[in-house]
Amino acid sequence: MEKKQDKYAWKLLVLVLVIGLLAGVLGGVLSSQIFIKSGPQGEQGPQGETGPQGSQGIPGVDGTNSILQIIQNRNDTQVDTSVYTAMQWYNISDFDSSMEITINVQQNSKIFAQFSGSHTLERPASLWIRIVVDNNHNSSMYILNVGPSSASGIYKMSGHIEFLTDPLNAGSHTVNVQFLREGTGSTELLDRTLTVIEIVSQ
Repeated sequence: MEKKQDKYAWKLLVLVLVIGLLAGVLGGVLSSQIFIKSGPQGEQGPQGETGPQGSQGIPGVDGTNSILQIIQNRNDTQVDTSVYTAMQWYNISDFDSSMEITINVQQNSKIFAQFSGSHTLERPASLWIRIVVDNNHNSSMYILNVGPSSASGIYKMSGHIEFLTDPLNAGSHTVNVQFLREGTGSTELLDRTLTVIEIVSQ
C-alpha cells in the first residue's frame, strides 16, 4: 500500500514539474512578444531652414548667342621679359603690337577674349598673365612659378586664359594682354596667340 502511495506521489510530482515547465515557457514567449512589439511612430520633426542662395554668375557663351566677328593674332618671336621691372604690370603690346586688338562692336555686344602663351622661367621666378579690356575690365590670371631651389635649370611652361565682358557700348574697344614678373630669375615669352570675339545675345 505504501509503495502505491509512493508511486502516486512520484507521478504527481512529475506532473507538477511538467505543468510548471510548460507554464514558464509559455509565459516567456508571451512576455517576449509584448516587449518586442514596437510602439507607435512619433511625429516627424520640423524641416530645417534652406540656406541663402549664392549670387548669380556671369552667363557664359551658349546657343542663344551669336558670333559677329573673330580677330586672331599670333606671334612666335622670343622676348626676354626679365628686363622689365618686377612687381609692375606691362602690356605685351609694348614689344609686340599684335598682342593688342581693337575691335568695333555694336551696342550691348560682349567681347570674349582668350590668350595662350608659352614661357621659359629660371629659378626663382614667377610670371602672371591677365587680359585687360579698355584698361578697365580685368580677367583673372594664370600664374607660372618656379620657386627657389638648389636645383638649377630653365623650365618651359604654358598657360591659357579666357575673359567674357559684360554688355558694352557700341564703338571701339581695345583688348590687351598684360604680364607681371616677380623674383630674380629670368623669364622669356615664346609663342603666343590672342583671339577676340564679338558676341551678341539673341
